Amino acid sequence: MSEATLTMDELMSGRGRPVYSTDGEKIGSIEEIYVDDQTSEPEWIGLGTGFFGTKRVFVPVEGAAMREDGVLVPYSKDHVKDTPDIDDD
Repeated sequence: MSEATLTMDELMSGRGRPVYSTDGEKIGSIEEIYVDDQTSEPEWIGLGTGFFGTKRVFVPVEGAAMREDGVLVPYSKDHVKDTPDIDDD
């Protein structure tokens, strides 16, 4: 398993900031950070997408990078938006 690209401090300071896809489109914004219980390293970014951030999805921290105006993830907007809502059963 490789190390996370972003540190916990970077992610915490990025809460509420936009998340962008590989093609530069805004996908949503950072709502939560999920940590690996064993390593205490950030593992997943929980973000709100869709109208008013009503759909919530997970995106892996691995491969994500902080930008001046938010976080860039190595996935397309469609790829992220097609994942199941984490609030669904």
